[in-house]
Amino acid sequence: MITASYASLPHIRALAVIIFKSVGYSNEITSAEVARWYYWRWGIESFFKLLKGAGHDVEKWLQCSAGALLRRLLIASMACVLVWRLQRAEGDDNAAARQLICRLSGRQQKRGCKESAPALLAGLSILLNTLTLLADYTPEELAYLAMVVFNPL
Repeated sequence: MITASYASLPHIRALAVIIFKSVGYSNEITSAEVARWYYWRWGIESFFKLLKGAGHDVEKWLQCSAGALLRRLLIASMACVLVWRLQRAEGDDNAAARQLICRLSGRQQKRGCKESAPALLAGLSILLNTLTLLADYTPEELAYLAMVVFNPL
C-alpha cells in the first residue's frame, strides 16, 4: 500500500503534470499510478543500462533504416532475455553455465557477487562467437592457428 501522496512530492507531481499535459489527460492521478509508472520506467532503464554496460554500444549503432535498427534491437533484446532467464534459473547445471559465461567475459565481479547481468551478456557474446569458430574449424586447425599467432616468426 502506498501511503505517500504525490502532492507531497513536488518533483513527482511536476513530472506527472508534464506527462499528462503532453498526452491530454486532465483527471487526478493516484499515487499508485505514479508508482506503477516508475516501476515500469525502472525496468526500461535497467534494460538500457544492461545494453550499454555489456559492450553493445547502443549509442554508436549506425543503422540506416528503422527496420535495421529494429532487427538489431530485437536481437539484443533476445540476448538480454536469455541472460535474465539464465541468471534466475536454479540448479547445478545453470550455475556451471553462469560461471563459464562470466569467466569468458573476463569481467571482475564485486565481492560476494558470483555473476552480473552485464558480465553474462558479454560472456554470452564470446560464447556464441566461440561456438561459431568451433563449427567452422576443427580443434587441430584452431591449435595450429593459435601456434602461428603466438609464434609468428
